[in-house]
Amino acid sequence: MRILHIISGLGVGGAETLLYRLAQMSRSSRAEHLVVSLSSVGIMGRKLQTLGVEVRALGMGNGVPQPMLVRRLVNWIVDYAPDAVQTWMYHADLIGGFAAHMAKRTLASRKAGSGRFGVFWAIHQSEYPTFRSEPKLSVVARCCAVSSSKFPDLIICCAETAKANHVRGGYEASRMRVIHNGFDIDLFRPQPEARSHLRGVLGLAEDVPIVGIVGRYHAVKDYDNFIAAISRVHREMPACRFVMIGHELVSENRALQQSLHDAGVGDASHLLGPRDDVQALVPGFDVFCLSSRSEGFPTVIGEAMACGVPCVATDVGDTAVLIGEAGWVVPPRDPHALATGLLSVLSLSLEERRNRGELARQRIVSVFSIESTWHKYERVYATVKEGASACAELRAF
Repeated sequence: MRILHIISGLGVGGAETLLYRLAQMSRSSRAEHLVVSLSSVGIMGRKLQTLGVEVRALGMGNGVPQPMLVRRLVNWIVDYAPDAVQTWMYHADLIGGFAAHMAKRTLASRKAGSGRFGVFWAIHQSEYPTFRSEPKLSVVARCCAVSSSKFPDLIICCAETAKANHVRGGYEASRMRVIHNGFDIDLFRPQPEARSHLRGVLGLAEDVPIVGIVGRYHAVKDYDNFIAAISRVHREMPACRFVMIGHELVSENRALQQSLHDAGVGDASHLLGPRDDVQALVPGFDVFCLSSRSEGFPTVIGEAMACGVPCVATDVGDTAVLIGEAGWVVPPRDPHALATGLLSVLSLSLEERRNRGELARQRIVSVFSIESTWHKYERVYATVKEGASACAELRAF
């Protein structure tokens, strides 16, 4: 199967990482990939190249469509003769969807059988962008909504929440299906040495309990909720320490430092900033926390579960779908409930926490592995290519 991917850019993000993992997983199934970035090659593009995947950069500035570059994209699609064109994120959905439509017309005029390929959009943002919050992106999303009944054969959403919100935004509901993101269960796995390794990095004793959180410093992640919750945890368990990993979670962030100080947890908190070794640190947590007020399908929760770490998370997006019965789900914007959940885990013995962590990993392995996600993508690609009803086929998921 030949798959041509069109993506807005290849920096580090959820959609880009999923594309990389799908390409990595599909090597054993003889799938061929060509990845086209509307902008530049980027970090993830170079990682894809290490897998042997061809990556091309179209060089569009700020996602603005340029007729000559769109024409080049059409020619690349025609020349590659794909079985499927998969686009990723709003700009690529719109521009790539139009280019694929034009490529089909070109191939039809030549009476070329290779014109029979499926076009698939991907939505990896839970909230539908509004003009007030993201004016430029909202215009692109609106154009996607208007053309969603014409360009794509199927629109793949990362979460039920994302699907529902985009249907409300005007997307064609009959063409939308959910395929949850998958997780690399070999990279994110339990590591017996992680507990002592993390405490060694932080200069802590072996028996110190740790609550960890991973995510950028942003209002949607609701660090006010997290800080209020750990303030109570610290009062009841003074020995507990709190590890925060992500963009702007650094000591130079004065607003964050002030919030931690005011809550009485400044000295108990460790701000590690963005890290490229998260998979080695998370298995050392006693409990993983998600305090967000909005999510789609939170990757960090799945990664922590794959590491065998019990999770306490707010009930946003598809978080409850992901956790199932393997963790604790609490209402958003409720620091008392969040603290109660964290204390429930911390009150367990080390052996009991490990048992709960094993249940969490088993759920990821059996339901949300990247292998199962790739097989779902592969199946819908083949279904549309064969001319069957993708919608009917996906009801079996």
